[in-house]
Amino acid sequence: MNSRERVFKAIRFEGPDRIPVIHDYLPGALLRHGEDLLNLFRKYPNDFLPVEDIKIPPSKPGFYKPDGSYYREYTDEWDLKWAEHQEGIVGQVIGHPLSEWDRMKDYKIPTPAILRPGEKAEAEAKFNKIKESYILWGGGFNFFERMQWLRGYEALLIDMVEDKEEIYLLAERILDEYIIPLVKAYLEIGAEVISLSDDWGTQNRLMIRPELWRRIFKPRYKKIVDLCHDAGALVYMHSDGMIMEIIPDLIEIGLNVINPQFSCLDLKELKRITDRKICISTDIDRQQVLPFGTPEEVREYVRNVFELLACPEGGLIWRGEVGPDVPLRNVEAMLEAFY
Repeated sequence: MNSRERVFKAIRFEGPDRIPVIHDYLPGALLRHGEDLLNLFRKYPNDFLPVEDIKIPPSKPGFYKPDGSYYREYTDEWDLKWAEHQEGIVGQVIGHPLSEWDRMKDYKIPTPAILRPGEKAEAEAKFNKIKESYILWGGGFNFFERMQWLRGYEALLIDMVEDKEEIYLLAERILDEYIIPLVKAYLEIGAEVISLSDDWGTQNRLMIRPELWRRIFKPRYKKIVDLCHDAGALVYMHSDGMIMEIIPDLIEIGLNVINPQFSCLDLKELKRITDRKICISTDIDRQQVLPFGTPEEVREYVRNVFELLACPEGGLIWRGEVGPDVPLRNVEAMLEAFY
């Protein structure tokens, strides 16, 4: 059974020969560990793309101050102004182009990269290169987070509570002008899984009331999922924080794989509400265990996850995000335990 077959069988509960593995890492981890981290990835191969496709990002020495601290500001194609305080770690938005709603009528949503000249053909060529061995993975977008960045987090939440019309207009514009064209483009070149990412939880609760989430976001997520399913593709979603209240809703709309933040959740309750209903992509505790635990504590955590969530039919994907604060010995302990 090759990686492609293994992943499909795990997601569809069709009895893979073993639990498939994702290598997940932040650019900062590659900057810190370099070739040593890549060697571990080679030793314990992942099932989602060739290891040679993982590249160490170039450093940005021009953004270091005389005292050794790092700081970078830049404006992206969405006209968002970002500030980074650590190289290889995504920064924070400090300039919101829709901080005033009257700017929306003139605001232009950028064209998805895959629809720009040459990009779609390049993506298709990459798919053709790996399609015999690996599942074809496309997408990589956010929705709620994009709205936060454009409007500003506090202002957006107040607007939602006040049920402002602009919230729905912005959601529809992002969906219709960016997400749907992006997803369609990936589906046209053969994507078999579409991924999205939206962090919906704080450490102990949802960022908004569940009923508000169900009114504004659930039907729009369903539109994305239905588009993918109609084309024969699966849907994978990452979401950090305490999101237990909406996982049944995500199952209801047809999500195929959920990647929640384990350190915020009761894993026994997660097992209860997801058992054989949706595939779980694991999140080995990256708040305490991976950065600060011993290798044996890492291995024990993986064993506990296996005993609680694994079943012979499938429904589990091994994943543990490697940040720059995770020592190599713990990366190896995690990957060794996966295998």
